[in-house]
Amino acid sequence: MLNKIQKRDDMLIEKVARLHRPFLNKFMRFLTFLGDQGKIWALILAFIIWRTRSVYIFVSIFVSVLFAFISSEVIIKRIVGRVRPCHKIDEEILVLKKIPKYYSFPSSHSATSFAMLTMSIIHCGLGVTLVVLVLAIGISFSRFYLQAHYFTDVMCGIVIGVVFSLIINHRILRVM
Repeated sequence: MLNKIQKRDDMLIEKVARLHRPFLNKFMRFLTFLGDQGKIWALILAFIIWRTRSVYIFVSIFVSVLFAFISSEVIIKRIVGRVRPCHKIDEEILVLKKIPKYYSFPSSHSATSFAMLTMSIIHCGLGVTLVVLVLAIGISFSRFYLQAHYFTDVMCGIVIGVVFSLIINHRILRVM
């Protein structure tokens, strides 16, 4: 089963590599940069706090994104230990400028992006949610496009972000 998944992931990585173009490579690196260390999510969270002035919304979003990050980056990656696709590729054809050091599965960029999106759907208006939707999809796809992650890494990161957000939102709702 795992071999089939790996073969499919390798095939998809090869197909996406055919899309590489100089302008698109720069754009995808920019999207990934926005997701690094949650830069864009911190900025959007600050805007949401300024706009809503709600401690409940702040805590819900912050804790969801934090849990999505910790579970994907700190816990699951170290348990699974999947090698990143960029670690298997010759450096001459890599489009990712800064090669991540650690493991691939799951994508913490995708987990935090979709944690933010889920909480935006729950707590924010359509305008903020649409911006977050576009960024979450873009950041998640950029990780696959840049060969930092396999497709399954990105998809599992998305599931982790959504599930943690729904659980945390339900729990915080009970406490507050």
